Amino acid sequence: MTKLIFPSGPDEDESSNEKTQDRKAFSNALKRLPLLKIPTDNNFQEHELLLASISDYGNKYFQSPEYSQLIQSMILQITNYSNQTILVPCLIKPDYPSSVLNWINRLPNEQSSPSYKHLIGIIYNISRHDEGVQILNALDATNKLKEFQKDHRIAEIDIICAMTMALLSTPEQIKNERKRMNNILDQLLEIVNDASKRPPTYMSDGWHISEPSIVLVRLICYERTLDYILQHAQVEFDADSIVKFFIELFLNFHKQVQQNDPLKLSTLTALCNILWSISLRQQYKDELKENLQLKSLLEEFIHQKTLIDPTHYVPKYMENIQKAAEGILCNINTNEINLSNQQQISTLTKDKKPSIMISYAHSDNSICSQIYNELDKYNRQFDIWIDWKNSKTGYLWGKIADGMADANIILCLLSSKYYESKSCQQEFVYAHDHLKKIIIPIFILDDKPPGWIAIHTCIMKYVRFRNVKQLEQEKFKELIEMIKENLFGINLTKDEQSLTLPVHHDIPVISEKDAHELLVDLSKKPVNQWTKSDIKQWFQENQIPIDLWKLYQFENGSHMLNYAKSLTNDDKIESQREIYSNEFSEVCKGKRLLPHQFTTFAFLLRKLYLEQITSEPTKSQTCQIS
Repeated sequence: MTKLIFPSGPDEDESSNEKTQDRKAFSNALKRLPLLKIPTDNNFQEHELLLASISDYGNKYFQSPEYSQLIQSMILQITNYSNQTILVPCLIKPDYPSSVLNWINRLPNEQSSPSYKHLIGIIYNISRHDEGVQILNALDATNKLKEFQKDHRIAEIDIICAMTMALLSTPEQIKNERKRMNNILDQLLEIVNDASKRPPTYMSDGWHISEPSIVLVRLICYERTLDYILQHAQVEFDADSIVKFFIELFLNFHKQVQQNDPLKLSTLTALCNILWSISLRQQYKDELKENLQLKSLLEEFIHQKTLIDPTHYVPKYMENIQKAAEGILCNINTNEINLSNQQQISTLTKDKKPSIMISYAHSDNSICSQIYNELDKYNRQFDIWIDWKNSKTGYLWGKIADGMADANIILCLLSSKYYESKSCQQEFVYAHDHLKKIIIPIFILDDKPPGWIAIHTCIMKYVRFRNVKQLEQEKFKELIEMIKENLFGINLTKDEQSLTLPVHHDIPVISEKDAHELLVDLSKKPVNQWTKSDIKQWFQENQIPIDLWKLYQFENGSHMLNYAKSLTNDDKIESQREIYSNEFSEVCKGKRLLPHQFTTFAFLLRKLYLEQITSEPTKSQTCQIS
């Protein structure tokens, strides 16, 4: 590579000895970087320390002519390091996203194309990780890349910028920039089409087929993207249809690429996710269903444990290959479901409590937990079906399908993450179109639903929560009333919370006393009078990990206040965190207690203690007459 000539930097006045020592340390750090292994215990401290050191030298000497070769080596090393998506968080902690964007602006214009390509490549690699997307959007990377493209018309870099901006886009942005996105789709499909003709490497102009395929999965989160790909793409494919092209590509890639190829799993996962999206469209199901070889391979994936690779990163907009394979088979085998079996399931449920199922995106887990905890107060009246409680082992989609068939009502937590998730889309379509279940939409914030769901929910009675940190109690009351109205055919008033349920459900009558115990207003009950169940409710209301509640096992409110009294300053909180982190790991079988989790718990506990002592009435010195 041609040596870059940089203008002199601010380090000219440094002593020769210091420069020599820094140059040696910088060089040694760069030599160590490619030797680092991905740790099996998720301890990336060695990575982070070394990367921080390299970043310090890079920022200090980026424009120093004496360091130009080391700077070029650094750029190449970080590019190669960032190719392993699972390692991207290690780059985020030493602030590489900000540094790399800054380095791009500091490069001289002449003879700089190779370095531009590698630096933009690092930004692209960072954008392939969910944490990278979050930090790059916070840094306004999309607009910075657009500005870069205006000033530097470099063809080979344009596609990298386009793919990066696509990964950083929200469904709303994809929708609003359809013309630009369609051009990107055509470019991506052209690369995929060309690479598909070049087995076993599957490379096209330096791009491996996995990279445009992963970006396609991201763009397909917007429903019109798939329509464009399958019906309007300006690319000539050799297959009879684009659906058959992706089927044949999936089968051929699996057959022709060696098992030890590091990109095999990533590529198959991306292609499987694309086929899953296609299987959600009724008009394409027959093309998938009639290919027996495809069905056989998907069955193989579901039961093949070797496909689980801890070093393989799957972003949130994708599912792992086993779940995607299960989703495809569930969709294309829908017509084979025995309706008499469904009726039999429904008959069996008549002698049980009614069942409420919650369908949600895992990214909304904290919101879902709040709703689950609130509904659980009514567990004498109905059961709650949720995946983490009922689908720990076995065939996932089979468990979910059974849960849906058994449910009387399905609550769908509708958010931007729900709309992007193929799993959620599949659950909604299956519940609404095939099982004809009662659905109560629960809208989160003001995100607008896409067409595939808006066409159904526009005529449904719904609830909308706007405060996601602490969901509104008034909305919970509306939700409970809607559930009971659908279950028992009556509309409840505020005084009817202890409803006596119809006899044919065989549910115990709930007394007024029992109903009161289910709904404890902790703000009106002195902490020193709290029971063990009150303490658990406090943990849940404040979204403190329930494992911490299990670890401490406070017997009553006085016990908890005595402990809170010991957390008088930040040093004591840190000391307690270190002690209980080890205990937590042992009790929870190696699970890690994150610092912010304990700190949040400790500050809430200290706040509770201070509120308690300030609210206690002072003793009157006036004589009392008995």
